[in-house]
Amino acid sequence: MIRIRGFRSLAAGLLAACAAMIAAPAAHAGPAGAMSALTAVTGQGTGLVIVSPTSAGKGDFDARVKVNIHDAAPDTTFTVTRAVDAADGLCTSTDFAPVATLTTSAGGAGAVEFERGGRGSGPTVPFDLFLRVLGSDGTVLQSGCMTIIGK
Repeated sequence: MIRIRGFRSLAAGLLAACAAMIAAPAAHAGPAGAMSALTAVTGQGTGLVIVSPTSAGKGDFDARVKVNIHDAAPDTTFTVTRAVDAADGLCTSTDFAPVATLTTSAGGAGAVEFERGGRGSGPTVPFDLFLRVLGSDGTVLQSGCMTIIGK
């Protein structure tokens, strides 16, 4: 009986640990990272952008960027573009550069994750970041202005 009781306790503990891992949020931005909703300027769809700086740059900025879209038109190719400027909380740059693409499913959802780095920028030089996601159907989704600080 001691072995069964020990096994049951172990199984119950493992089950509780797995449930806690499932219930925990899959991604969140820390104090140095940022998260912003994507809202439609034209067309349809919404989404989320998460920027998570890492220490992988070894002295230069490095971050993982996640972009997801839902409620968009099916089978639409989206180009993710970004504009960067000085960290003052006001995204005024209009110099957007493409950084990734994604295609929505038949249900109108899609996601992409990619890594971005800045050579020679230093890991802790803050900057403002603004994303625009351009759909092949004319949809434009955009993020809010995010101030990013590297690790």
